[in-house]
Amino acid sequence: MLIERSKLKQDDVISLKLINGDEIVGKLVNHVNDTYELHKPCVVLTTPEGIGVLQAMFGLDPDRDNLHYRDQHVVSMCPTHDKLKEHYIKVLEDGESPDSLLPTETISSQ
Repeated sequence: MLIERSKLKQDDVISLKLINGDEIVGKLVNHVNDTYELHKPCVVLTTPEGIGVLQAMFGLDPDRDNLHYRDQHVVSMCPTHDKLKEHYIKVLEDGESPDSLLPTETISSQ
């Protein structure tokens, strides 16, 4: 995958689209050896009521460990949309209920 590495910085919240169709959002720890290392990665879920985030791997202790995604499994990568980034931070760092959803029109209206 061709990436402008200069745009990637540690602690940026980024979104990865995986080959299975999942969208992952998380804080970038590192991108070396064809692997993205993300802290507290979540799968982005869409429902008729809005967009939510769900821990990407339930066997992971998100406060202690990070997940690694290999480039060969990533279709695309981008900085996370500001509204989704704010929602991710509220749920994971500020302790907002994971059941809370970001209204879909919040993202599509910008």
